[in-house]
Amino acid sequence: MPNGQWTNTIVDASGNTGKNPSIAVDAAGDLHIVYASWSGFDMKYATLKPSSSSSWQKSSVQTQDMVGDSNAIYIDDHGMIHVAYSDDSNDVLKYATKSTGVIVTDEITVQFGQLGAVTGDVLDDETIQLTTPAVTSPGVVTVSLIDENGDEHALAPSFEFIDQNDLDGDGVANADDDCPNDAGMSTQDQVGCPDDDGDGYSNAGDAFPSDAGEWVDSDGDGVGNNADAFPNDTSETLDSDGDGVGDNADAFPNNGFEQYDSDGDGVGDNADAFPNDATETHDTDGDGVGDNADAFPLNAFEQLDSDGDGVGDNSDVFPNDASETHDTDGDGVGDNADAFPNDASETLDSDGDGVGDNNDAFPNDANESGDADGDGVGNNADQCLDSEAGAVVDATGCLVTTDSDGDGVVDADDQCPNENASQADTDGDGCLDDDDDDGVLNDDDDCPFTDPGENVNADGCSDGQLSVLDDDNDGVSNLNDLCPNTAANLSVDATGCEIDAGDDEGVSSTLLESFFSGDADPITTTVGIGAILIALFGLLQTNAVAALLPETFRWVQVLRNNTKLTKEEENELTYLQSLTQAYYANPQELADELEQLRGDLTARYTNNEIKKQTREKLLTLIDDLEASTPDQLNRIAHNDAYFGLAGAIDTEDRTQLLNEKIAMTAAGSALTATETLHQPQSASEPAITAVGTVRDDGYEWLEWPEGSSVWYYRRAHSRTSWTKWQ
Repeated sequence: MPNGQWTNTIVDASGNTGKNPSIAVDAAGDLHIVYASWSGFDMKYATLKPSSSSSWQKSSVQTQDMVGDSNAIYIDDHGMIHVAYSDDSNDVLKYATKSTGVIVTDEITVQFGQLGAVTGDVLDDETIQLTTPAVTSPGVVTVSLIDENGDEHALAPSFEFIDQNDLDGDGVANADDDCPNDAGMSTQDQVGCPDDDGDGYSNAGDAFPSDAGEWVDSDGDGVGNNADAFPNDTSETLDSDGDGVGDNADAFPNNGFEQYDSDGDGVGDNADAFPNDATETHDTDGDGVGDNADAFPLNAFEQLDSDGDGVGDNSDVFPNDASETHDTDGDGVGDNADAFPNDASETLDSDGDGVGDNNDAFPNDANESGDADGDGVGNNADQCLDSEAGAVVDATGCLVTTDSDGDGVVDADDQCPNENASQADTDGDGCLDDDDDDGVLNDDDDCPFTDPGENVNADGCSDGQLSVLDDDNDGVSNLNDLCPNTAANLSVDATGCEIDAGDDEGVSSTLLESFFSGDADPITTTVGIGAILIALFGLLQTNAVAALLPETFRWVQVLRNNTKLTKEEENELTYLQSLTQAYYANPQELADELEQLRGDLTARYTNNEIKKQTREKLLTLIDDLEASTPDQLNRIAHNDAYFGLAGAIDTEDRTQLLNEKIAMTAAGSALTATETLHQPQSASEPAITAVGTVRDDGYEWLEWPEGSSVWYYRRAHSRTSWTKWQ
């Protein structure tokens, strides 16, 4: 029996023995053990023949040396014992073998107790086929195997002789027994088969062979049909509340009234007014809005109170304004804020005089509400209630005749009531005239038509205007003239200061002196006036020529520089001007570009790509540009003179400009070609000297003829020919 008691015996009681045992069982069921003894360190062997003796037979495999500490035993099919063991003294592995005395053959003698012996055929290690002795009645005997030595080896199980008509001895005849070779008492699905739990169903047909109360499991869920409330539903076995819904699917297994909780809020669907909304379970007022979300759970007419004022949105005229709920007069202003809640035409009474602001001529004056004559003085304070509309009146509502500054313009019409403008007020506004609104009165303004927004000096002139003015007539504009009061007939350099003719570059003055002496006939006869002008333009590039110019022509010196620019300088200055024109409208970007240019100039100078003089000249201009205001940058960007490029005007424009100047100043000249020079330029375009308006786009614009809607333009302050705007 697997759960029976253990039987204990002593194999070897010699002491200090039994270390690391190994055991094997032979074909006759005899036991064989090898083990080590640490008394003498021998390798020992013991065997027991249970069928014939209860005593162990012991012997030694080896007694010399330290052996057997590790060992193993095996018995083959021929009854030979094989033992492997260690020899620690010699550090080797040894092997020993002997016969068990049991020889397995194809035939063996089997003793059936007192009934006799028969010869059986050995089919394999576990099966012997034989014919039992003939008996007359059933009975139980001990079966033994006889070995080659004639020794009898009893087999553990006994042998029972049975009735031939009931081979399994279960009381059911073979002819009626569904299991004729297996004794059993089943009666339901099969007859005469094993039925361990005695419920009438054979073990093979019983889903629960050890449970007398169950034998079928139709849905295969492991619970018998008898105990399964849902025998055909694998997912269910119990219905604790008897509501027909299995406990597994029943959200409320102990509540026969509820089975589901669709929204998982803990309230069953049957009792939940909102079975699919976990936030709601009840709707006390039955308005379709759950009590949790319903600001008025007991009022079916209201659900929301958006402004939280305690009045439902349906009844609240101002559902989003907690300070208002009603608008009795329907004017869109709540009664609380409406000073006139029953008057749709009024809502405010700012001065609290009882008259609404809409009808109150003085909504912020509690002492006044009407103004019958519309003079701005309330009826209560108005001593002249019949003043004409628009008339200027005093605080009493009567006409004002005061002229505080005595300039003949009454204070009501005087835009400058404290400024006597009687001596210079052509427009009658009571203010001294300043037509261009530059802060300098017309009488003191040398430039009375300055564009709006221009910065001017004390004389009312902007830098742009100064660039075309020349008070001392030395040919250098006031803006660039470092000696603004140069005496007449002096030769000056590009800064407007007197120059020493002796320092000029050795240019002969003979031809020039003869030209400007008044004897122009030989020249004009030979080359003509046009050639004279071109020649004159070419000669204007030297100080020597400038020194010999008569006063009539000296103004033309503005077209030349103090010293000639090298090609390198001209290129660098042109690039600097282009950079300024591109970024002047954004001073920060211009500053970034100038700093990058400053670094480039230093790098190029270090690499001998530009001269030191060029670098210093450019760095000086960069410093000035970075220190300039936005207004100054606007003017500088399109001023060639600032960048030393004022002389870079083409020959045609220079000739035309000079031609006009000669024509204007030719009176008294000795030139025989005076009449020719005095001819005006083509009437199809305005004169170069015409002055237009400089706009933010960097161009000067001129409507010509005035009022014609025909416009001309040129680069600001360039003094070049005009181009017609198409």
